[in-house]
Amino acid sequence: MPPPSVIGRAVGLVLVVLGVTVCAISVRGVALAAGHTGTQGTYTVEKCKERYTVGGSGRHGSRTISCAGTFRADRGVDGARTVNPFGAFHPDTVYPAGARVSVQSGDDGTYVATGRKQVWGRAAGVSVSLSMLAAGAFCLLTGFGARRGRPFGDGWDGLPGGTVLRPLLLSVTGVGILGTAVFLFLQHYG
Repeated sequence: MPPPSVIGRAVGLVLVVLGVTVCAISVRGVALAAGHTGTQGTYTVEKCKERYTVGGSGRHGSRTISCAGTFRADRGVDGARTVNPFGAFHPDTVYPAGARVSVQSGDDGTYVATGRKQVWGRAAGVSVSLSMLAAGAFCLLTGFGARRGRPFGDGWDGLPGGTVLRPLLLSVTGVGILGTAVFLFLQHYG
């Protein structure tokens, strides 16, 4: 079995890759929801399905909504009927059949509802990724994160370039947490 520091660094690498992925997907979603990329149009809902999944130990389930329908670009060009699972519209509301929703269509067949509420929700994803990146960088640099590995305090004290990196990691984590809270508040109440 590899030493705990190697496992901790592997955990850090996974967190960094996950953070970059979440950030890229969220930034793309922000650009779509704000109307900066993609094609503006109307999605006409044919049907929506609501699915609930139960988490481990029967708690903390999640809700997924998937709608199928057609997209028509505002420029008068008919879009293709949604046929693949990645082309489905995944709103936060179940729309009745025939509902017309203002959306941005991405190049890969994704549809994102437009508006401030959607922009704030996706911006929260960018903020979450900042905390993932900071935690991943810490684990990569110190090997922290393995079972029976180095304690957090020892890793924090032994952080290379600690006088610069400690405040930087704390700042990035703080901005990520605060940004997530603010954007989620704006999504629900703004």
